[in-house]
Amino acid sequence: MLDSHLRMQAGCYVAGVEPAPGGGCYIRSALPEPGFNLAVGTGDLGWVAATARRHGRRPALLALDDAAFPDPDVKPACIGRFPTRWMVRDSGAPGSSTTGSALSDSLALTVETNPAPGRDFLTVCGDLYADPATNAVAQAVFVPVLEAARAVPGVETRHLTLSEAGTPVACASLYRAGSRAGLYNVGTRAPYQGRGLGAAVTQAALRCAAEAGAGTVSLQCVGDGPVERLYQRLGFTVAASPVLWVFDDA
Repeated sequence: MLDSHLRMQAGCYVAGVEPAPGGGCYIRSALPEPGFNLAVGTGDLGWVAATARRHGRRPALLALDDAAFPDPDVKPACIGRFPTRWMVRDSGAPGSSTTGSALSDSLALTVETNPAPGRDFLTVCGDLYADPATNAVAQAVFVPVLEAARAVPGVETRHLTLSEAGTPVACASLYRAGSRAGLYNVGTRAPYQGRGLGAAVTQAALRCAAEAGAGTVSLQCVGDGPVERLYQRLGFTVAASPVLWVFDDA
């Protein structure tokens, strides 16, 4: 799943991958958040901290073993631990909410195949929060990375936007490489949340995956919360439960 993710996102969120001494790697991104700039498969925290510092990022490590870094004396000091979920399902598998269900008559679906999504999609991405200041950060940092996305050989991209009465309200991205697809960027504009639009656009993305010939769809999300429960209701199961460890950058 990690290899598929790196391949699918090489033209967008993944700006580069550096091998770590003794195995593993450091993944860096144009986005500044630790969840996009992290080491995988290495326990060399000195190297992780030095590499992160070189790129102006806070040190972070994604560890499959939850007991890997519990020692408070480990340097750099851990300042946060966040459970994550890597989830998967068959693209056409039935669930409590099935991929065969049609959109309601009030919704219109647009599917773009360019590497970078269009204005309606980006409008949704820049309006996901009730707090205007948080939306302003997303518009200044997150949206430009999507606007700059480029094609990757062997990877197909589909950006889906749901609109209601001409207003874009929800979005999702599907990246396909061979028989596997990855689901990204699922979101609903703040004024329209709580109406099942995230589930609707996810179901639409699953239909796109099946039509494109992808047998499985994977995703990454925050663990132990409403997002994980939403995907469980849509038939996704947990394939792995890595822990994101974030460290002091002093």
